[in-house]
Amino acid sequence: MSEEDQIRTVLKDYFDGLYFGDMTRFSSAFHPACRLFTVADGTVQTIDYAPYMERCAGRKPPVESGEPQVAEIIELTVSTSDTAHARVRDAFPPRTFVNELSLAKSEGSWKIVSKLYHAFG
Repeated sequence: MSEEDQIRTVLKDYFDGLYFGDMTRFSSAFHPACRLFTVADGTVQTIDYAPYMERCAGRKPPVESGEPQVAEIIELTVSTSDTAHARVRDAFPPRTFVNELSLAKSEGSWKIVSKLYHAFG
């Protein structure tokens, strides 16, 4: 399997885990040292992996509301043999998100190591 195919598998776990509320799949897409970033009220806000997973685990998954899945890879770049970038679109109604995901390959596995997100709606 190519590096790009491996990354697409990680992104599928990310998308499907989020949509179906499968925290095992969702959390497996992230490195435990991952940090998340957004800008709110003009300042950069951050959250670490564990609190983010707790937040996501406490939400009702979109599938339970009958919402369609939004899971789009807008751009995917494999920069080196162990670094990559993906721009993706997903949704957690009522908001849609565009995310800049940095991925790293460590010990043979690709993981999301940072997420910069922006919500619409």
